[in-house]
Amino acid sequence: MFILLGKIDTQPLEQEFGQLETDEVIVTDERMEHIKEHHPQDVQLFIQYAHKAIQSPDLIIKDVKNSNTVFMVKCLEDTNLNIVIKLALEGSGENIKNSVISFYRIRHSNLKKLQKNNKVLYKRE
Repeated sequence: MFILLGKIDTQPLEQEFGQLETDEVIVTDERMEHIKEHHPQDVQLFIQYAHKAIQSPDLIIKDVKNSNTVFMVKCLEDTNLNIVIKLALEGSGENIKNSVISFYRIRHSNLKKLQKNNKVLYKRE
């Protein structure tokens, strides 16, 4: 099973990756369990902010180490939230959706490194 978290703006993603299969983003039960086990302190933040991070991210960064994967970052007053999403590119299959791989808080210093070592696809001005 999965939960639909919302829809993403495909434009900055499709410029880099090509046509996406869908604009919908989901989280599977298995990935939700991953977040609960590996990032238990962040589960409440995920529940509260995941849809905002997906629908209006402050940064979208291409993950250069993993194919068809992006970091969608939402900057809050006292922390940054990072949602790692595997994109469903056109031809992936009709029922394939963009899917959350992980979610965690990221320190400002680590966010700077992430931007330096990867390609920024979108930055809110």
